[in-house]
Amino acid sequence: MRYLRVTAQDRSGNGRADTVLLRFYEEVQGQADKLVLKAGAVDMTADGVTDLQFGGDVNHDGKDNAKDEKLIKAFANAFLKLEWFNQGKSWQRYIKVFAEDYYHDNSPNVVRLHLHEGTGTPRNQTLIYKASAHDINNDNTLDSVVYLGENGDGENICTQAQERLIKEMSQNFLKFKWHN
Repeated sequence: MRYLRVTAQDRSGNGRADTVLLRFYEEVQGQADKLVLKAGAVDMTADGVTDLQFGGDVNHDGKDNAKDEKLIKAFANAFLKLEWFNQGKSWQRYIKVFAEDYYHDNSPNVVRLHLHEGTGTPRNQTLIYKASAHDINNDNTLDSVVYLGENGDGENICTQAQERLIKEMSQNFLKFKWHN
């Protein structure tokens, strides 16, 4: 399985995330997950919008260009709105993002966002919240959002703004084309 591990940090110490780090991983059976690509974005003006993007070919089209920077910026800006970040250079809080293709037609129809707090490989012991965006009728449009709180009760308790943010992050993730 392929996944994206995203971490935001408040390196300036002003109480707002200013750095978003993206790590593209591939799970390898019986081994540590393989880090394939690193990218990131920095909000130098503390206005919630990234000013500098860096990385490589994040949309996996064989070219490292402005399209990649634009995609990093769009994803990072949405992620900053989530306000799931670390103080300083800590890596404790992060999100694992991955897609699933239930119809097995190479068109993912679920994007899952797992919010973790802890160190090491993403695992159930560090999982705090879950959210997912679903393409119910397989038309390449994310139609609904499911949010599971700490108690995992399945109750959809997110606001409309949070629902829009989950969809935005999920749609941008799909543009990375980082799924099986």
